[in-house]
Amino acid sequence: MVNDVSLNRQFLDTGDIDAFSLLFKKYYPVVYAHVDGMMRNHPDPAVDADDITSKTFTRAFNKRKEIREPEKLLGWLLTTARNLTIDEIRNSDRRAKYLSVESLDSLSVSERQGPFASFLVGTDTEQAKANQYLVRQLVQLLQDKDREIVELMLDGLKPREIANTIGSTSGAVQKRWERLIKWLKPIALHLDALVNCLPEEKDRKIMERYLDGQLLSEIAKAMDLSRSAVDQTVKRVIKQWKKAAEENPTDPVSWYFTEHS
Repeated sequence: MVNDVSLNRQFLDTGDIDAFSLLFKKYYPVVYAHVDGMMRNHPDPAVDADDITSKTFTRAFNKRKEIREPEKLLGWLLTTARNLTIDEIRNSDRRAKYLSVESLDSLSVSERQGPFASFLVGTDTEQAKANQYLVRQLVQLLQDKDREIVELMLDGLKPREIANTIGSTSGAVQKRWERLIKWLKPIALHLDALVNCLPEEKDRKIMERYLDGQLLSEIAKAMDLSRSAVDQTVKRVIKQWKKAAEENPTDPVSWYFTEHS
């Protein structure tokens, strides 16, 4: 797609409706494809690619006097579309509808059925499946003893039993769990958006596969990469997400996007 600078200038300088209409027809497929690509793993009916694309052009018309360089109009449209998409995904109520993440605040490993008990209980089968899938994704973000502790919790073990299994104490298990909850909860609320705002397509594909439970060797083979390259990407992204959750637990997506855009 060639950036039509002369047509861009005509629209930006005069606000000509005919020029805007031509630009809309010319650039709409490009902007739509950009938005649709970001949303490929976010099948939420409340987040519509057509709607976001239309909002992008509406914003361009309203802010045309602020876009001073005609040759950068297409880039401005794509950046605006990206920001709108991230905002829509982040603000979507899909997580609130299907997941009882807020219940994590009051959960403790000392509860009779374990810390994930109420988190996994849904009002219907679809909610239960969604909850269980999210938990599996969150477990993928953990390493070594943290993952072992959570998996034992999911098996219904009590703190004392977990402590005996891993060679620790109930108090240590409790503290470790509280540290995990502190950064896992923001990740749980914004996981789709965090994946979608990764700047490199390769990173997005790796994390999508990894969160889906694929082994590093399987990801490497499927994407024609070395296992070490995949491992480094996964560790780097998890580290960045964890920092984002710790720095801005209410909105880790905005913090991450600002730091890595």
